[in-house]
Amino acid sequence: MHLSGTRLALRDVEPLVVDDNPQSTELLGAILMGFGISRPTKCHSVEAAREALLTRRFDLVMVNCEMIEEDGFTLVREMRADRQGPNACTPVLMLSASTPESKVVRARDSGANFTIAKPVSPMILLERMLWIAQSRRAFIDTPRYQGPDRRFRTEPLPPGVYERRAEDLRITAIPDRALSQDEIDGLFT
Repeated sequence: MHLSGTRLALRDVEPLVVDDNPQSTELLGAILMGFGISRPTKCHSVEAAREALLTRRFDLVMVNCEMIEEDGFTLVREMRADRQGPNACTPVLMLSASTPESKVVRARDSGANFTIAKPVSPMILLERMLWIAQSRRAFIDTPRYQGPDRRFRTEPLPPGVYERRAEDLRITAIPDRALSQDEIDGLFT
C-alpha cells in the first residue's frame, strides 16, 4: 500500500483478513474489492493466519479482536515478536464489535496501528488505510514492545514545524464529510 502522487494505489495491495465469522470475512472481502483490491487472503482461524503469516508477505493485516478459539491480540503480538518474519512490520487493523478504551489500548499495546468498530464502514476503513499509507510513525522494536509508535502528539507544534497530518485533520474535522464518487474513483486511477 503506497501513495502514487496524491492517490492511494490499492490494485496491488495484498491484505490478510482474519475472522472466525465467515460472513465478516466475506463482507470485508467485498469492501476491499470495492476499493479495487482483488487478492484478499481470508483466514477463519488464528492458526490458519499464523501459517499464512509465516509463508507470505502481506501489505495489511485485518484481524478480529475476539474469536472463539484464540483472540486476535495474541496473533498480533506473535506477528510483531517474529522479528525475522515477513510480516513483523506489516500494518495491522484490529476489528471489534465493541471498542471501549480498554480494548483500544490493548490492541495498541499488542502492536496494532488502529482499532475499527464493526460493522466496518467502508469510509472509515479507507480513511484508516490512507492514514497508514501516509503515516510516518516510527516502528518501535524493544524487548517489551514491537509495533508503531504508540504516542500521538496532541500538544501544539513549535513555530515553523509542519503538521504532517494537516490534510487528514482538516478532513476529519468535518464530521459529515463523505467521499464523492469522483474522489473514490480518483483513488484507483
